Amino acid sequence: MVSIKLMGEDEKFIEVEVSGLPLAVMNAIRRFAINEVPTMAVEEILIIENSSSMPNDVLAHRISLIPFISDIDNYVAPEECTCGSKLGCEKCALRFILRAEAKDEPVIVYSGDMIPEDQNTKVRPVSPKIPIIKLARGQRIEMELYVRVGRGKKHAKWQAAIASLYEPKEGGGDKRILYVESIGSLPPRRILVEAAKILEKKAIKFEEKFREELDKTSKN
Repeated sequence: MVSIKLMGEDEKFIEVEVSGLPLAVMNAIRRFAINEVPTMAVEEILIIENSSSMPNDVLAHRISLIPFISDIDNYVAPEECTCGSKLGCEKCALRFILRAEAKDEPVIVYSGDMIPEDQNTKVRPVSPKIPIIKLARGQRIEMELYVRVGRGKKHAKWQAAIASLYEPKEGGGDKRILYVESIGSLPPRRILVEAAKILEKKAIKFEEKFREELDKTSKN
């Protein structure tokens, strides 16, 4: 019998004690929490102007690693969208504008300076105070940023969480403690639920494929 006990939880982490599940299944959930749960991040950048001392590729890389509060209920990954557009649509892409200029004094550009095209979206950097670049007097940047859904297995910028699995200090038996700490894109409880859903979907898909293969074999 499967038993789950909540050991601790806040806005950053969740810790549960689980018994009755094989270690392999628990480890799969842990890995899915890291690599399979979808989040949102900057995937494409159109640099219109960059007169700073930082090269375009370095600046783009810094921006792409900024974690975003994600809306995976209203956005899907580009490969799952039916729009067929390279630029994406309102279901698979969200555009941000980043403009900054240092006129009389140096200016530090922060993640909060990235402005979404859709002002009603909840998608935004997890913190508005992440420094991006310092502009010297007279320098300016302007760019379009396209935020899309992805998974940690594709790139670390989409990693939802860090997670660990260990035995309790006192009398483990088949008990394991699963600890999930969110990067900030999704609540930790949501990450754990999504990881379990992904495991279920993969198991169902495997069963369907297995039955198809058995049917083929029986007909031959």
